[in-house]
Amino acid sequence: MTTIFKKLTNDYFLILTTVIVCLLAISHQLSWQSLNFPTLFSLAALLVLVSTWSQLGLLDYFAQAILARAKTNRQAVLFLLLIAFFGSMFVTNDVTILTLIPLFFVIVRQIDLPIARTVTFITIYANLGSAASPFGNPQNLYLLSYYHWSLNHFLPTAALLLTGLITLPLGLIGLNQEPLPQQDQPTLPIKKGTLTWLVLGTLAVLSSLLGLIPAFFGLIIALILAITIDRQSLTTVDYGVVWLIANFFLIVGALIRLPQLATFLKWAGQSFWQTFITGALVSQGLSNVPTVALLAPFTSYKVALFLGVSVGGFGTLVASLANLLAYRQVRHLLTRQDARRFFIVFTGWNLLFLLGSIALVWPFRQF
Repeated sequence: MTTIFKKLTNDYFLILTTVIVCLLAISHQLSWQSLNFPTLFSLAALLVLVSTWSQLGLLDYFAQAILARAKTNRQAVLFLLLIAFFGSMFVTNDVTILTLIPLFFVIVRQIDLPIARTVTFITIYANLGSAASPFGNPQNLYLLSYYHWSLNHFLPTAALLLTGLITLPLGLIGLNQEPLPQQDQPTLPIKKGTLTWLVLGTLAVLSSLLGLIPAFFGLIIALILAITIDRQSLTTVDYGVVWLIANFFLIVGALIRLPQLATFLKWAGQSFWQTFITGALVSQGLSNVPTVALLAPFTSYKVALFLGVSVGGFGTLVASLANLLAYRQVRHLLTRQDARRFFIVFTGWNLLFLLGSIALVWPFRQF
């Protein structure tokens, strides 16, 4: 409990947003109906689940498995980027980040890899892959539901983001082709019976992300797994990120009731480019999930909004939840100086992808 409290009190961004929420509550501008509980329950379930896998030593096991197959440093990073891209299509970018970043840090203890750039590209590719899938992230699910958007209309638009694979060589710059030391095949660290229950529980939690079962049940299943298999994992969960996202929803809920903002959003939703640019820019400060909830009621340009918040996932640390999750893990695993270097590298590459993606959206301007 002391460790959890220390993490929360050292999180200055969390403290800042909590102060804003408190001020809004005092001025009676807060609406608890703004909270998107399914998103919060799903995020909490994912955090608990990944913490359980990590505590059981399974991330170390998968790290060893990757190293056993990779023959060079370059190939090891290539595997991670491809897993980030295609994995996020099926298990969401948040799950991918929560799994791959700790996995990467296990690998980097054994071989020399550029930490800041590799984590940056893992995050970029998780955002790219998730945006190309209807259930790769919460905002896509929200858009499909809100606009009653059929998959046959969604997929051609999402295919645009598959072009991101052509940038793969950028993530491999400077990596050599020197052979890695021969790695033994890893040994499974837990009993097969325990693994079976863990896999079944994980599938149940993932089904809650797809709306097959209520998100709250997914959280209950994750908690039961943690308590029965390794309750120590509950002490390593980053509860602050759930609190932070809740703050974002409350702040957005207060903003949307301001008459001046409502007037602006009605104007912003009147054309493709206005909707697209507004979605991309607002995501930089509010994250793309709350941005979708903010803009959707004011525009009929669903393709523009989808592309805006997808492209808007590049840029700042808060532009997408995956970015924020990546940074929070880096901050806990690196020194303050290295975390500052990561921030500079991350921001630079993300701004480059943000500008490049805007140019690629031009063919879809008529939608």
